[in-house]
Amino acid sequence: MERSATLRKGSATSPECVGASALSGYARERDIKSGFHSSKEALILRPNFKIKLGILLAFSVGILALCAQNHSVATSGSDQALRDKIANYLRQRFSVAKTATIQVSPLRPAIFPGFELATVTVQDGKNQASQEFYVSSDGRYLIQGNIYGLNSDPRMEVERMIRTEGEPSVGPANAPVTIVEYADLECPMCAEMQQFIEKQLLPRYGDKVRVIFKEYPLFNVHPWAVEAAVADECAFEIDPSKFLAYRSLIFENQKSIQKDTATQQLLDLGAQAGLDRTKLSACLSAKSSLPHVRQDFQEGEKLGVASTPTFFINGKMIPGAMPPEEFFKTVDQALAETAKK
Repeated sequence: MERSATLRKGSATSPECVGASALSGYARERDIKSGFHSSKEALILRPNFKIKLGILLAFSVGILALCAQNHSVATSGSDQALRDKIANYLRQRFSVAKTATIQVSPLRPAIFPGFELATVTVQDGKNQASQEFYVSSDGRYLIQGNIYGLNSDPRMEVERMIRTEGEPSVGPANAPVTIVEYADLECPMCAEMQQFIEKQLLPRYGDKVRVIFKEYPLFNVHPWAVEAAVADECAFEIDPSKFLAYRSLIFENQKSIQKDTATQQLLDLGAQAGLDRTKLSACLSAKSSLPHVRQDFQEGEKLGVASTPTFFINGKMIPGAMPPEEFFKTVDQALAETAKK
């Protein structure tokens, strides 16, 4: 197991990989957006973010009071006025460089009553990052982070937060149990769990389970994890039927893949999986699937993913790897709960 120098101490045999997450150091947005490099001093948008002279900085507060007066968000005009107010407030509050632009998306409904969602995008030159915020319907507060409804089922909230449409998966969409895995293709324990999924879990449960695969590259400790994640999603875009075989091959050859030769090795493995090498090369070169990888990563952070692998079984979070019998027990419980509904 690998841990960055900034992480909490733990056993070297813990069944998980820990790296760039809510508990770790930072990575530049450009490392995820335009390149396959990592840096301990870098920064990716997460629950703390900020921008200064083209580098994305971190907001250090969770609730920002925009004004003391009521402000109803009812019309398109008032929507634009509030969006302008948010941008101006953030620029002044955090001394955002004049060279940087701040764009606030149109407000859209949130799943929580009394709040709407807005995406704030900050760009300075080639550096760009986005962060979602909750906006109170009266226009008084901007809230960074998650809102938890104490009167609702936490698992249902988790399930609402996870994108399931158009995602790489195996198993029927109407399966009674949905297992979502956030994994890093360079994580040794993730490789072991891939074997478990294919050789034990799926044969045991068949059409009773659906497994959805999400990318969560720990870019500050794994030098080729992002590139592999991009290649993995490229495979899904090119030919979904070859996705699982390609993913498995990457895990199987994990120990032999090197940073300097990763691109060539990933292309070779793609050919072995039956993918069109020219298409895979073009997709990897253009980083066409990088937005999908970033979406998975940011989704995982919102859900509290801090290590890989992390599973969600019908909304129940399972961090790290589990012994097979314990995993089966959790799936059996989910099946029993579903049968009662």
